[in-house]
Amino acid sequence: SAPQQQSADEADYQNMALEDSSTLKKLAIDFFHPEIGVAISSPKSTATGRCYFKRPSAPKQKSAEEAEYHHLVLTDADALKRLAVDYLHPEIGVDNTDPTATARCYFDRPSELIQGKIASSATRAVAKMAAATQTGVKTLPTVDSGIPVSLSSVQLFGLDKNSSDPTF
Repeated sequence: SAPQQQSADEADYQNMALEDSSTLKKLAIDFFHPEIGVAISSPKSTATGRCYFKRPSAPKQKSAEEAEYHHLVLTDADALKRLAVDYLHPEIGVDNTDPTATARCYFDRPSELIQGKIASSATRAVAKMAAATQTGVKTLPTVDSGIPVSLSSVQLFGLDKNSSDPTF
């Protein structure tokens, strides 16, 4: 009625099986509960590790061609972004930093005068020319303003009598 005794080999095999099952249980808990973390068993342990996913050992070096290509791609992306903003937000307007850049607004002032105004302005111009020749001063009258322009200032800026623009 006494329990059967195991042989030494059977006892060793049973101990190895129990150790394997406890190791597997610990690995299963570590796998299914990553929030627990890793605990070091000895406080004076020199166990250290390196996380290869958070910090690389050295930054990757680019060749000169790769760096130039990267710079060109970023420049193109920046230009496309500016064009997209200009297209999608016309209310922003255009910033002009060059004081010598001038342009003519085709919406505020028509390039061609109405026929009635041309006849009256031509009559005024002839009258002004007649008055100028009587005084002996050589001036060119302007169509819009009543201020005469001297011939030297007209020749300085390339605006002569043969100019096709009726405003000069």
